[in-house]
Amino acid sequence: MAGAIERFQLVLHAARKSEGFITSEELHRLGIPSSTVSRWCSRGYLVRFQRGVFRTESGPIGFEEALCLAGKVMTSGQIIGGRTALELWDLPHGSRGRVEVVGSRGSASTSKHIRSRVDSSLRAVDVSSVRGLRVASPIRAVIDAESGLDRHQIGDVLARGQQSGLFVADDVATRMAEIARPGRGCSRDLRELLAAEIRAPDTIRPQNSYERKASGLWRAGGLPPPQAQFRIECAGRVFFVDFAWPDHRVVVECDSMLAHSTASQLQSDLNRQNVLVTAGWRVFRFTYWDITQRGDSVVATLKPFLQSSQ
Repeated sequence: MAGAIERFQLVLHAARKSEGFITSEELHRLGIPSSTVSRWCSRGYLVRFQRGVFRTESGPIGFEEALCLAGKVMTSGQIIGGRTALELWDLPHGSRGRVEVVGSRGSASTSKHIRSRVDSSLRAVDVSSVRGLRVASPIRAVIDAESGLDRHQIGDVLARGQQSGLFVADDVATRMAEIARPGRGCSRDLRELLAAEIRAPDTIRPQNSYERKASGLWRAGGLPPPQAQFRIECAGRVFFVDFAWPDHRVVVECDSMLAHSTASQLQSDLNRQNVLVTAGWRVFRFTYWDITQRGDSVVATLKPFLQSSQ
């Protein structure tokens, strides 16, 4: 009898770390045979919560308990996402209701406390950690949650995320473009708000992931190192270009569709390019696709102009 009590105390201690939840695998590691588990369930010592998951108490299930439950039942390919992830990142308009779980495989399901769905675009870059749980990165959380938010709420999330240093709008736009496919597009509100958040070309801004990929391409292609976010003064104006080789009078701009999503943005960029060309700069423009999928061609285009003055 004493031995049984000691074993159950071990179970209580282990479950206390997870709001009273414990899995069959954890019970097995503690040396508790399945026959003992069944007996404890029949006597009310354990509550069989769902397949493979038990609880040592029968109290109410709130948000914190549901999070722990999700942590117990998620597979290695699943993460906490959507508005639940917004809540965990302390971003506006998160949800403390049913926990949202996203996985690259499996099937969608809904229970009282957890809703799971499948998204094949999920990648390692989308996975982060909060409070010991696998959680969608702030960027991925914004992209996945926006379908349940209105325009004002999306704006709140973008503003808070950038103020908190969780992301920059350029990186959200880049990841959104990477996962876009027929039948999976982001709302017009998010696209327009991101375009508005991407800073004007005459102001310096942080280098985004798109430009970091370009930096890696320059190194891999054996090009001389450029100056990033280079300041150019001409025709009474100041510009910050993405990359410049001043000795060769060469400029490279990394273009995104969002940065040119309105007629006024396109016109402003064309005027800026004309000013630079008139001042004697060679301006090359490359898209995200160029940088990531046509890197050899990009390097081959630039190399002659970066060797001519050597």
